[in-house]
Amino acid sequence: MKKMISGILLLTAILIIFLSCRRNDDSGTPPKKYPADVAVAWINMQRKLLVGTPGLLPHVTGRVYAYTGLTMYESIVPGMHGYQSIASQLNGGLALPGIEQGKKYYWPASANAALAFILKNLLPHTTPQLLQSVDSLEAGFYNQFQTEAGVEALQRSADFGRQIAMAIFEWSKTDGGHEAYKNPFADDYVPPTGPGKWVSTGEFPFTQPVYPYWGNNRTFIPGLADATQPAPPPAYSEKPGSDFYNAVNEIYTMSQNISRKDSLTAKFWAYELLTPDEVAVFEDASHAANIATQMIVLKKLSLQDAALLYCKHGMAMNEAGISCVKTKFHYNLLRPITYIRTVLGHSEWHPVIHTPPFPEYTSAHAAISRASAAVLEETFGKNFSFTDHSFDDTYGPRSFNSFEAYAKEAALSRLQAGIHYRFAMDEGLKQGRKVAAMVNQLKFKR
Repeated sequence: MKKMISGILLLTAILIIFLSCRRNDDSGTPPKKYPADVAVAWINMQRKLLVGTPGLLPHVTGRVYAYTGLTMYESIVPGMHGYQSIASQLNGGLALPGIEQGKKYYWPASANAALAFILKNLLPHTTPQLLQSVDSLEAGFYNQFQTEAGVEALQRSADFGRQIAMAIFEWSKTDGGHEAYKNPFADDYVPPTGPGKWVSTGEFPFTQPVYPYWGNNRTFIPGLADATQPAPPPAYSEKPGSDFYNAVNEIYTMSQNISRKDSLTAKFWAYELLTPDEVAVFEDASHAANIATQMIVLKKLSLQDAALLYCKHGMAMNEAGISCVKTKFHYNLLRPITYIRTVLGHSEWHPVIHTPPFPEYTSAHAAISRASAAVLEETFGKNFSFTDHSFDDTYGPRSFNSFEAYAKEAALSRLQAGIHYRFAMDEGLKQGRKVAAMVNQLKFKR
């Protein structure tokens, strides 16, 4: 009798597991069976919005990619066999609606509606023309889907996508970066003063540092910013031969002998246009996202795999930005231009590109690029060779032997540009790798 009861219990457990695994299959064709067209089109639309919307700084753009990536993933994950929502793992109590069990869903329509909603709400101040482009893209896909799915399933899917996006947008309002585009300054922030402390470099039309409290923003992963802080920079010193003096002198010496190739590399990664009549098509986060997009298209990933990658990649860029700004305003380290002009005595010295209006340590380019690269490594492998075609019409294609090589070039470009010390570059790369490791540890699979 005991053996019979044990056998029944075992069969019951197996049946429960089987039904649990089958739960997503009843909701329609899984996202794995669809191409990534919807995901890629919306990320490209987002890039146009971020470049064409006035007043956006890299802090804000990285945040937008994080929320759109999460929205994309959560809008289709109920149909992804073996995967789960990550809402319960995130910071701040995100609660998301569920699907109607036993009903059919057309997952591209869910992603389409979700992404249109989240972008229009995250960037409500964009131009009327761009808002119209968002509506046109959403309507175009919906009309296309009408030949592929029933009316009820399409409407149900679009409604679910909007519900997901609405919940995520409401949650986003409490992270510390809501409507940050309205004012990048904090009137109550007073920069610390003293030897080695940051001062305005005079290279921008404003003297206040931007987003001094961005490092206090809520990260998606609990405790990430604190867990990814680097070691302190070398002790500030004006003594010839000291570590700090040598770090600055390296920049000055390099600037006196910089090659055209290195100068172009610095400008490439700063997204400076070569001629006045060119139109900017990228900024920091969008370039990293476009590298991910090129890989998605190259490897012909499914909608499911594209959404997973965009979610992790956008989140990593945002988290790296928060962690890096936290470091910057903790140490408030002066920029090379200040030291070179006042300590080394070269009062007319200029870097290759303009120095950003906030403290130096660590390098955000290094941290964000390495976080991006590490997520891409997780998907495509560490020794994945690729060519970046983001700037074919201006700088031409750039080829890399690995994603790490791309991140290291982005980091080195800031040293070549004259705006970061080598130690800020090196520690920024480590910081970005730590961030990506925490993002990659999220449990997307059940």
